[in-house]
Amino acid sequence: MTSEHGMLIPPLPTPDEEAKILEILHGYAEQIALNPAVLEISGFLAIVLSPQQDYNSKEFLLSCTSMLIYVQQFGMITNQIDTGEKRALFLQELEPDDLAYLRSQDYLSDDEFAELAGEPAPAMFRFLSAFHVARLLEFCMRRIAFSSPYRTKAQAENAVREIPAQLAIPTMQNYTNIMSLKPFGNAYMQPLASTDGLKFSDGRMYFIGNEIQPVSEVQLQNMVTNEGIESIDLGMLRIFYSIILTEFEKTNCQQIRDVITLYVPDLAESMGLQRNLNKAGIQRIIDTVQSFHNIVGIMHGTRNGKPSQSLYPVLNFEGYDDKKNTVSFSSPYMNMVIKTVYKLAIRQKKNGEPRLTRRGDPVRIPTHSFLIKTSIVKERNKTAVENVMIIVQLIEQCGDQTPHISAKTLIERNPLLEQRMAQAKNKTTLLKRTFEATWRILREQTYLLERYVDIALPDPDDSSVIPSVKNVDSIVFSFPHGGKKNDKANPAE
Repeated sequence: MTSEHGMLIPPLPTPDEEAKILEILHGYAEQIALNPAVLEISGFLAIVLSPQQDYNSKEFLLSCTSMLIYVQQFGMITNQIDTGEKRALFLQELEPDDLAYLRSQDYLSDDEFAELAGEPAPAMFRFLSAFHVARLLEFCMRRIAFSSPYRTKAQAENAVREIPAQLAIPTMQNYTNIMSLKPFGNAYMQPLASTDGLKFSDGRMYFIGNEIQPVSEVQLQNMVTNEGIESIDLGMLRIFYSIILTEFEKTNCQQIRDVITLYVPDLAESMGLQRNLNKAGIQRIIDTVQSFHNIVGIMHGTRNGKPSQSLYPVLNFEGYDDKKNTVSFSSPYMNMVIKTVYKLAIRQKKNGEPRLTRRGDPVRIPTHSFLIKTSIVKERNKTAVENVMIIVQLIEQCGDQTPHISAKTLIERNPLLEQRMAQAKNKTTLLKRTFEATWRILREQTYLLERYVDIALPDPDDSSVIPSVKNVDSIVFSFPHGGKKNDKANPAE
C-alpha cells in the first residue's frame, strides 16, 4: 500500500503476530522500567522501516531499541496517545482539515478509518497506521502549543457529574498510606518545601539547570518539610482519589483517565460550599486544586531487580473552563498507585495465571473500604478525621477478629496529631478535643454501625475512652463486633 506521496506503507502484522509483538515489547518495557507505549511506537517504526523482520529475533528488539532514541525525545507527545482512551479522544479532537487530509491518504481505506474512529480504545499499531509519522508529530505539537480548545471541549462534555458518596480508603497491606503523609509502606505522600526548578519524568524527579540532574534520595529527604501540613486538605485529595478510582472501576479496571473534569457546582457541594458560586467562590475552588502542587507521591518497588523509589506529582491543575463551568485536574501519582494496587490484587492460580470469574474478569482481593462518607471532609477537626481514617482501615483489615489500637500507635500513625502533640502547651486539652471529635465522627460520618453486627464504638461522652497525658501511653481502644452484616460494597444503598 502506498500514499499519494509515494511512501510505502507495509501491511500491519496479523492480530496473532501483533499480540506476540506486544508481549515481547511490554516484557522489555517492564525490564527497563519504561512506559510500554514508548516501546509500542518504537516497534511500529521498526516494522515500517524493516517489515520483513523476524519479530522473535534479537535483531527486531535492537531495531526497536534504536527507535527509542527518537521516540523518547517526544515524551509530551507520547503522553497524548499512550492509552486507547487517549487515542480515541485524539481522533475525536482532530480539526476538519486534519480529518480531510487523513481521508485523502491511502494509509487506511474510508471504511477502515471510519471503523478506527469509532473504536472506544484503538490499538496503538492500528492508530499509528492512519498517520504519516511526521504529520502525527505536527498534530501533537499543535495540541500542545495551542492548549487544544478541542480537548477542553471534549473534556467538558465528558465531565464527571457524580461525586462518590463514599470515600475510597485503601486497605491493602503495604498500601494503606497511599493518601497519607505518614512515610510508611510502599506508597505515601510527602510535602516538599518547593518544586520550583524540578521536573518529573517516568517516575523520576530532576533538577533543571544547565544540566538536568536526577534528585537523589538524600536530596529528596532534605527537601521534605512538615511545615504547613495542617493546611493540606487531605479530605479533598481523598475525594479526587475516589473519583479517579470510581471512573477506573467503571471501565472494568481497564482504562484510567489521564485528566478528570468536574462540574464546579458538584465539586463545591462536596466541599460544603453552595452550588451557585460567585467569582470568589470559583477562585477558592481553583486555589484548592492548585494548593497541592508541592506534594509528591512516593512509590517503592523494584527496577532491574533492585529496590527503587519512584516520584510522581500528586495533583496537577489542568485548567478552568468558564463557559462550561468545569475544572480539570490530573494525578500521575494516583493513577500509578491505582493501577499498581489493582494489578497486585489479582488472585493467581498455582501456575501463576490469574483466576477468572465466569465472565472472564480477574478475581481480586479487596483493596479499599467504602464505609466513610464523603461529607467527612466538611468536618473542622482534621486531626480527628485522620484518626477516623486509621480506625476504619484497621477495622476493615481485621476481618472477624476484634480490632484494637493504642492511643500511642494512633498518634504515631497520624502525622498531624503527632505534630500538634509535640507543639501543644496543654496536651490533655488537645487530646480531649481530638478524641471526643474522633468518637463522634466515627458514629456520624461512617457506615460502621450499619455494616457491622453489634459493633461497639466508643462514646464521646465516656471519659474512660478519652486519653490524657497520664495514660496516653497505655490506653488501648477496642472495637468488638459480630461480623459484617452483608457483603455489599455500598452500605448506603
